[in-house]
Amino acid sequence: MKNIYKFLIISLIVTSTVSLQSCDDNLDIQPNSALIANTAFRSVADLQNGLNAAYNNYTNTTVQLNSIFTDNTKVGVDNGGQQLTLHRLVLDPNTGVAFTMWNTRYSMINEATRVIEAANIIDATGQEIEVNHILGQAYALRAFAHFELFQYFTPDYTNASGLSVPAVDFVVTVENLPRNTVSEVLALINADLTTSATLLDNTQTNKDFVTNDFITALRARVALFSGDYAGALGFANQLIANYPLADTSEYQAMYLDADNTEVIWKAARVVGDAGPGFIWHFFGGGPFIEMSNSLFNILDPADVRFGVLLNVGASNPAANLHLINRYPGTANQFLADIKVMRVSEMHLIKAEAELRAGQVDVAKTTLKTLRDARFGTDTALPDFNTAANGLSFLLEERRIELAYEAHRYLDLKRFGTGLARDMADCMNLDNGCNIPNGDPRFTLPIPQVELDANDQMVQNPGY
Repeated sequence: MKNIYKFLIISLIVTSTVSLQSCDDNLDIQPNSALIANTAFRSVADLQNGLNAAYNNYTNTTVQLNSIFTDNTKVGVDNGGQQLTLHRLVLDPNTGVAFTMWNTRYSMINEATRVIEAANIIDATGQEIEVNHILGQAYALRAFAHFELFQYFTPDYTNASGLSVPAVDFVVTVENLPRNTVSEVLALINADLTTSATLLDNTQTNKDFVTNDFITALRARVALFSGDYAGALGFANQLIANYPLADTSEYQAMYLDADNTEVIWKAARVVGDAGPGFIWHFFGGGPFIEMSNSLFNILDPADVRFGVLLNVGASNPAANLHLINRYPGTANQFLADIKVMRVSEMHLIKAEAELRAGQVDVAKTTLKTLRDARFGTDTALPDFNTAANGLSFLLEERRIELAYEAHRYLDLKRFGTGLARDMADCMNLDNGCNIPNGDPRFTLPIPQVELDANDQMVQNPGY
């Protein structure tokens, strides 16, 4: 990433973000960092370096939170205090995962926006297609980062006028700016995705980078969280038509970085990065966080996911030892690319949209298709007769299919079930067993450093 001035928003400590009178006002704001852009970006290569810096802000934090702050893990046999605060369900404005989420995603936004602004001032004669492709990725990454912030820091996704996160489409320098509404943030996300789709080079298919399929998958997620189930269904179907589900061999190989059959987008981890496996394991040592009993108890040994989620050879269920096997990596222990978007998620979004529309039998078939692939054989139709029961079945299927992939915490919030850990996973946790539905901890707190630096910022309820 050399040759680029990397402006790091430290949780927006000095800068913070932008208030919108309307979405149109936000989109009309002019950049105020032309001097930096003029000196830092002088070529298309500089734009690419800036884009790489934006990608580099994707961290393991969402995997960490969704794994440890839920019912998918328990304290590991070699735990010496690692992750115990988070596992005890303690969240406050000084919690590290909240700060890291805020910091890295706004850094991604800021760096993507610097690339967007700088593209107007460099000489790219003869390289217009390359520049447009860089810009398309930058707009998409800005939308992606905004959406992740929206997911974790918005108390109520359905309240259009409720507070969400600051929506930023200009390079922040000295501004102290407040939170925007749900509708304003979603409007900016959708506008950026629309712009991105007009700029991307459709011939680029590398799954380490943004493609048009990335945009479609993100649109499916945005529609799902905003209650547009018909839209979510349409986007999911587009990807299902183009991506086969991995068979059992391909599924196992996918987490060894040896197969991309159903991968839509993955965040590449290279030597020097903190691989997702290190969320649970010491390097060269044992586990300080393990699979929970409650997750283990719903796994079927005939399901390929059993051995992909659980390190069968190193585990001893009779002794309450359940080692997590997700992201084992290959040459470098526990270092593997994070599978951020897979077509199996689109099947689950499709099934949910069908259930929300009362199409119970259709949803059964959708879920059966996924389960057939995971069991490697013809399975029975799921056993539920109402949409409500179907949603309960779906939530469990999402838990298994998307375990340790940054969904469980959000699913518990969105489905309104609360968190209820198995007692076998709650030993010595000091009240770290349950969170009722509606608890403030299903929304992350605004980091204290942001509140201290920004007099326009307000905290989420309950903190």
